[in-house]
Amino acid sequence: MKYSEILEKLSLRTISYIKKDLDMSDIKDTFTIEDVQKVDYKDITTLISLSGSLTGTIGMSVSKELAKEMVKNFVYGEVNEQTLEELSSENVAETLNITLGNILSDLEAAKNGKDVEISTPYTMHNSVTITKKKNETMNISLLKYNNEDIIISYFYKNYNRGE
Repeated sequence: MKYSEILEKLSLRTISYIKKDLDMSDIKDTFTIEDVQKVDYKDITTLISLSGSLTGTIGMSVSKELAKEMVKNFVYGEVNEQTLEELSSENVAETLNITLGNILSDLEAAKNGKDVEISTPYTMHNSVTITKKKNETMNISLLKYNNEDIIISYFYKNYNRGE
């Protein structure tokens, strides 16, 4: 299985979720997938670990401003600033959890009856850079909403390289 398949399916599902479920139609339908040496995460980043027939860590990262806009489109009625702040990271975590859960059954490993398990989301509340380790591969998918980036990342151990 190509690891880029995960990012491609997750990116497409994320675009669909943000466009239809959050009613944020300004998200671009295109994205780029890159092999990187490091990931510069934004203000709010959620990470979910994969284990079983697929291993690695999936991440979603957005700015505080975009996270707040996502919350406004997720809840009904007016939301005060304090509530927006409180719900921002939870909303990013829920968005990644929903979209990742939606694509798991579409992945070849899951179709072949192999177990794929996901961890509880872990959220970081500040900008951070993660650098690739030896024998690790890091890929990112960049999605665009207006002038904001949505970073979806996937890093995993590569045991076949012998580095």
